[in-house]
Amino acid sequence: MSKKTNLSNLFPLILTVVVIVFFTVSFIKGKSIVKKSEIEIDSNSQVVESEAKEYSLQEIDSKTGLVRWDLTAKEGNTENNLQSTVVNDIKARVYKDKEVVFELSAPHARANSLTKEIYLFDEVITKDKNGKFLLKSKQIALGMGTSIEAQEGFDLELKDSGIVKGEKALINDEQNKITVTNLDEALFEDIKLSGKNVYIERDNKGGILSTKIENGGKITLKNNDVLQANIIKWKNKGTTEAFGKVVYNSGDKIFTADYLTITADKKIYAKNNVSIIHEGTKCFGDSLTYENNSFIVITGKPKAIQGDKEILADKIVYDINLKKIQAVGNVRTMVNQKA
Repeated sequence: MSKKTNLSNLFPLILTVVVIVFFTVSFIKGKSIVKKSEIEIDSNSQVVESEAKEYSLQEIDSKTGLVRWDLTAKEGNTENNLQSTVVNDIKARVYKDKEVVFELSAPHARANSLTKEIYLFDEVITKDKNGKFLLKSKQIALGMGTSIEAQEGFDLELKDSGIVKGEKALINDEQNKITVTNLDEALFEDIKLSGKNVYIERDNKGGILSTKIENGGKITLKNNDVLQANIIKWKNKGTTEAFGKVVYNSGDKIFTADYLTITADKKIYAKNNVSIIHEGTKCFGDSLTYENNSFIVITGKPKAIQGDKEILADKIVYDINLKKIQAVGNVRTMVNQKA
């Protein structure tokens, strides 16, 4: 009787322990399941991918509400939580005031739906509506308003104007401003140029208005004269200016200076550390003028070297055709004796 009484008294305690153990195990197991689920849906560790038969994207101007550009593709794959998309067989158009100004095609493109960045790559072709603009590049970027940027090498053909080749080119929607980085060569009717940073402006008919070269480059003029300098500014049928480490090769003459300008009628003016080398004659000074393909006038402590003679004066006039030197004012002549 005593034993039964003891078991009866222990039963509630045993039942309580069993219930506690059951709930403890259930809680631990449930927590484990929840943790596993959290890991499985963690956006930081998960990569979402999907496929689409057709894909389209466009950019809208926030001020006007007009479409800046649109893009369509036949198929695409989205990744990185649907933010990045790689699409194939690309057709794109760039607009200005509802008019198409560029038509692009490419085998592939990479798009980001959040940043609106678009990169067309692998033999991209761009044309204008008038057939006067043909751009080929390994990669072209959209997403900069109505401008396009050719990257990783480009070849641009401007009908009735010439060709431009280089590493990068930023082209506005009117195609009248072209900014080139590392220009290999641009061939136009009157000039050929190359340089690190080149800016080209065109008129409304496609003709070249002006060019500017920065950080070093050169221009070959129509008469095959070559002008090299840190900075060069050329205007069609106007004045050409050069700044910094200027070297101008004109026929059998070589001009050097810190600054040099060539007018439309072929007059030359140079200043600061000027020199002219013509066959066996060398002239130096602070400023130089040359016109009519005949006389070079040098002032500012001028000096001329011809053969074994060194001539100093207030002004030196060199006759290109006769190869004669005329010295004016405080003339001094020294003869260098050969050893």
